[in-house]
Amino acid sequence: MSTKKVYGFLSQIFVFSAIMLVSNMISTHLPIPMPASVIGLVVLFSLLCLKVIKLEQVESFGTALTGSIGFLFVPSGISVINSLGVMSQNFVQILTVIVVATIILLAVTGLSAQLMLGKDDKETKDTKELKVVNKGSKNGKVA
Repeated sequence: MSTKKVYGFLSQIFVFSAIMLVSNMISTHLPIPMPASVIGLVVLFSLLCLKVIKLEQVESFGTALTGSIGFLFVPSGISVINSLGVMSQNFVQILTVIVVATIILLAVTGLSAQLMLGKDDKETKDTKELKVVNKGSKNGKVA
Protein backbone atom coordinates (compact mmCIF):
# COMPACT_ATOMS: atom_id res chain seq x y z
CA MET A 1 0.00 0.00 0.00
CA SER A 2 1.49 3.33 -1.02
CA THR A 3 2.08 6.20 1.38
CA LYS A 4 -0.41 8.37 -0.52
CA LYS A 5 -3.17 5.76 -0.06
CA VAL A 6 -2.39 5.39 3.65
CA TYR A 7 -2.55 9.15 4.23
CA GLY A 8 -5.73 9.36 2.16
CA PHE A 9 -7.36 6.65 4.25
CA LEU A 10 -6.16 8.26 7.49
CA SER A 11 -7.55 11.62 6.42
CA GLN A 12 -10.90 9.95 5.72
CA ILE A 13 -10.85 8.40 9.19
CA PHE A 14 -10.09 11.89 10.56
CA VAL A 15 -13.10 13.38 8.71
CA PHE A 16 -15.43 10.67 10.08
CA SER A 17 -13.98 11.08 13.59
CA ALA A 18 -14.41 14.87 13.49
CA ILE A 19 -18.03 14.48 12.38
CA MET A 20 -18.69 11.97 15.16
CA LEU A 21 -17.05 14.27 17.73
CA VAL A 22 -19.26 17.17 16.64
CA SER A 23 -22.37 14.97 16.59
CA ASN A 24 -21.60 13.71 20.12
CA MET A 25 -21.35 17.30 21.34
CA ILE A 26 -24.63 18.19 19.60
CA SER A 27 -26.31 15.10 21.08
CA THR A 28 -25.36 16.03 24.64
CA HIS A 29 -26.81 19.55 24.25
CA LEU A 30 -30.12 18.59 22.66
CA PRO A 31 -33.20 18.72 24.89
CA ILE A 32 -34.47 15.43 23.41
CA PRO A 33 -32.51 12.17 23.40
CA MET A 34 -31.13 11.52 19.92
CA PRO A 35 -28.32 9.10 19.05
CA ALA A 36 -25.09 10.78 18.04
CA SER A 37 -24.77 8.35 15.14
CA VAL A 38 -28.02 9.62 13.61
CA ILE A 39 -26.89 13.22 14.05
CA GLY A 40 -23.57 12.25 12.47
CA LEU A 41 -25.33 10.82 9.43
CA VAL A 42 -27.35 14.03 9.04
CA VAL A 43 -24.22 16.17 9.42
CA LEU A 44 -22.28 14.06 6.90
CA PHE A 45 -25.18 14.14 4.43
CA SER A 46 -25.50 17.91 4.84
CA LEU A 47 -21.78 18.47 4.30
CA LEU A 48 -21.86 16.29 1.18
CA CYS A 49 -24.93 18.10 -0.21
CA LEU A 50 -23.41 21.51 0.48
CA LYS A 51 -20.19 20.31 -1.18
CA VAL A 52 -18.14 21.17 1.91
CA ILE A 53 -16.86 17.60 1.74
CA LYS A 54 -16.38 15.82 -1.57
CA LEU A 55 -17.50 12.21 -1.89
CA GLU A 56 -13.93 11.19 -2.77
CA GLN A 57 -12.82 12.45 0.65
CA VAL A 58 -14.92 9.86 2.51
CA GLU A 59 -15.74 7.16 -0.03
CA SER A 60 -12.98 4.60 0.71
CA PHE A 61 -13.50 4.59 4.47
CA GLY A 62 -17.28 4.53 4.02
CA THR A 63 -16.94 1.50 1.74
CA ALA A 64 -14.72 -0.20 4.31
CA LEU A 65 -17.30 0.44 7.05
CA THR A 66 -20.09 -0.86 4.83
CA GLY A 67 -18.07 -4.01 4.17
CA SER A 68 -17.85 -4.74 7.89
CA ILE A 69 -21.43 -3.80 8.76
CA GLY A 70 -22.35 -7.35 9.81
CA PHE A 71 -19.55 -7.37 12.36
CA LEU A 72 -20.62 -3.95 13.64
CA PHE A 73 -24.18 -5.18 14.34
CA VAL A 74 -23.07 -8.09 16.55
CA PRO A 75 -23.16 -6.01 19.79
CA SER A 76 -26.68 -4.84 18.95
CA GLY A 77 -27.81 -8.43 18.43
CA ILE A 78 -26.29 -9.47 21.74
CA SER A 79 -28.06 -6.65 23.59
CA VAL A 80 -31.38 -7.70 22.02
CA ILE A 81 -30.82 -11.26 23.24
CA ASN A 82 -30.02 -9.92 26.72
CA SER A 83 -33.32 -7.98 26.68
CA LEU A 84 -35.55 -10.94 25.77
CA GLY A 85 -37.14 -10.92 29.25
CA VAL A 86 -38.28 -7.31 28.90
CA MET A 87 -39.38 -7.95 25.32
CA SER A 88 -41.49 -10.96 26.30
CA GLN A 89 -43.31 -8.92 28.97
CA ASN A 90 -44.21 -6.21 26.44
CA PHE A 91 -44.59 -8.41 23.37
CA VAL A 92 -47.99 -7.06 22.23
CA GLN A 93 -46.91 -3.43 22.54
CA ILE A 94 -43.64 -4.05 20.70
CA LEU A 95 -45.38 -6.00 17.94
CA THR A 96 -47.99 -3.23 17.57
CA VAL A 97 -45.28 -0.57 17.25
CA ILE A 98 -43.41 -2.66 14.67
CA VAL A 99 -46.53 -3.25 12.55
CA VAL A 100 -47.72 0.38 12.71
CA ALA A 101 -44.23 1.73 11.96
CA THR A 102 -43.88 -0.64 9.01
CA ILE A 103 -47.23 0.44 7.56
CA ILE A 104 -46.35 4.13 7.98
CA LEU A 105 -42.93 3.54 6.42
CA LEU A 106 -44.45 1.75 3.42
CA ALA A 107 -47.07 4.48 2.94
CA VAL A 108 -44.56 7.34 3.15
CA THR A 109 -42.14 5.56 0.82
CA GLY A 110 -44.88 4.83 -1.70
CA LEU A 111 -46.23 8.38 -1.63
CA SER A 112 -42.74 9.83 -1.97
CA ALA A 113 -42.01 7.59 -4.94
CA GLN A 114 -45.32 8.54 -6.59
CA LEU A 115 -44.62 12.24 -6.09
CA MET A 116 -41.13 11.89 -7.56
CA LEU A 117 -42.24 9.75 -10.47
CA GLY A 118 -45.23 11.99 -11.12
CA LYS A 119 -42.90 14.97 -11.30
CA ASP A 120 -40.62 13.12 -13.73
CA ASP A 121 -43.61 12.13 -15.90
CA LYS A 122 -44.75 15.75 -16.05
CA GLU A 123 -41.25 16.93 -17.04
CA THR A 124 -41.08 14.23 -19.73
CA LYS A 125 -44.50 15.27 -21.06
CA ASP A 126 -43.44 18.94 -21.18
CA THR A 127 -40.23 18.00 -23.01
CA LYS A 128 -42.18 15.98 -25.60
CA GLU A 129 -44.54 18.93 -26.15
CA LEU A 130 -41.55 21.22 -26.78
CA LYS A 131 -40.15 18.78 -29.34
CA VAL A 132 -43.50 18.70 -31.16
CA VAL A 133 -43.61 22.51 -31.24
CA ASN A 134 -40.02 22.67 -32.50
CA LYS A 135 -40.70 20.15 -35.29
CA GLY A 136 -43.68 22.19 -36.48
CA SER A 137 -41.69 25.43 -36.84
CA LYS A 138 -39.15 26.36 -39.53
CA ASN A 139 -35.55 25.25 -38.89
CA GLY A 140 -36.48 24.07 -35.39
CA LYS A 141 -36.85 27.64 -34.09
CA VAL A 142 -39.89 28.72 -32.16
CA ALA A 143 -41.36 32.03 -33.34
